[in-house]
Amino acid sequence: MAQDGVAKAREAFATWTVATPTGIRAIDEVMLASRSGAKAIGEKVHNNSQAAIEAAFDAAQGLARAKTLPEVAQLQAKLVQEQLAMASQQGKGLLELCAKVAQETTDALAAIATKAASDPKKGGE
Repeated sequence: MAQDGVAKAREAFATWTVATPTGIRAIDEVMLASRSGAKAIGEKVHNNSQAAIEAAFDAAQGLARAKTLPEVAQLQAKLVQEQLAMASQQGKGLLELCAKVAQETTDALAAIATKAASDPKKGGE
């Protein structure tokens, strides 16, 4: 009985040592996909912010050149409309990017799960 227990423990250890590097690679793949997605989202937010700031400076410059109160009011109304349109467009783009990143991360996890399920003793290799 003791020999059987040792044999089973040895087999479990052998399976674990084979599966561990695969598991580490799988975690690395998911982390790389997540990092890449987070970087893309960060860049998108940065670009959106930069565009909004540039639009605000352009509007301020236009307001500074205005000569009458009705012209100021018209420029202010135009700024508000442009800002709302920009925010809507940027929000839509950011939402689409987030959905894409989530899908890519989910796909990476699914690929790992499929590999692991194909041969659990080898950890999907």
